[in-house]
Amino acid sequence: MQFFPPSIGLDISENSIKAVALKKGDKGLFDLVAFGKGYLPEGAFVDGEIKNEGAFLEVLNTLIASEKSNFPKTKYLVVSLPEEKAFLRVVELPIALKGKELESALKFEVESNLPLALDEIYYGHEILNINTEAGHYDIMVQAVPKKISDSYADFFKKNGYVALALELESVAAERALFSRNEGRDSVLVLDIGSTQTRFMIVSEGILKFTSSNTVAGNQFSRTLSEHFPVNLKEAEFMKRMVGLDKNQEKGRELLQALRPSLEALKDQIQNYLTFFETHPSSHYLSEGAKKISKIVLTGGGACLWGIADWLNQEVGLNVVLANPISRIHINPHSKVKLSLEESLPYTSAIGLALRNFEEIK
Repeated sequence: MQFFPPSIGLDISENSIKAVALKKGDKGLFDLVAFGKGYLPEGAFVDGEIKNEGAFLEVLNTLIASEKSNFPKTKYLVVSLPEEKAFLRVVELPIALKGKELESALKFEVESNLPLALDEIYYGHEILNINTEAGHYDIMVQAVPKKISDSYADFFKKNGYVALALELESVAAERALFSRNEGRDSVLVLDIGSTQTRFMIVSEGILKFTSSNTVAGNQFSRTLSEHFPVNLKEAEFMKRMVGLDKNQEKGRELLQALRPSLEALKDQIQNYLTFFETHPSSHYLSEGAKKISKIVLTGGGACLWGIADWLNQEVGLNVVLANPISRIHINPHSKVKLSLEESLPYTSAIGLALRNFEEIK
């Protein structure tokens, strides 16, 4: 039985709004009810803030509330928060700390790592793991400026929607791709979006670290459109259909054009691998989790054909595509179908939609 009203997972970026609706299925799976994307005009959403409310609302309503929409008629949303405006860190605190002592230690962590005063932010925490051998808690601390959070809540409220929850994109993506009880290894996730790539380290089923940079899908497309030259739509087609295929002349040309961006991506990956494997906290992990075992690619930029093979050769680790629909049953007789490749840009939206069901205990 579902105790919460049906809700829609809403992932917002500077270019688009992606939405996913799910319902409880059989055997621990979820049925896909609807999914879709609406493209935002330039300037509607900038630096994590809704700048043009009218344009933003028009795209949102067309996507999930119009007569042509397949989404359920609901006002409840679970909405992504911009990663660049928020703070997320997994901290280790002694098990000996209890109650107010633990709260004070968490408060100190937030105050020490954020440039804003405590009365300017909302923050919370979740105990992910109790490491009795090492004698510490693994605690995820999240914080977001009140200005950003309140502006989202107010916007949706005045336009007939209710934001049941606001959540960081990386936390939503981790929910879509991993189970807390899944695996004892450590993986590096690259969520290659249109304007930024998020790097996430998930160790023993727990999100340990997240960061981002601007080497992303749009940069790849702009580089190709200038190099060949083609328009951006044609560049997108080339990324998916030709890609980095060394067996084709055009593929070798694409690789040469994109090499500076790809090299920057590779260098960042190697920095994070070194950071994780030399960090003192890694010493307390199980033997199989002390080093990154593989790289998982998701996001629209992961559809660049051949990028997994290229990274595999350059970094020397197994590189695979993510499977955001591993917990979703796709009815072959339904009109609503989502392939693995199509699902990659919807990873965070799927995770946001799943959050509604995780609240059921």
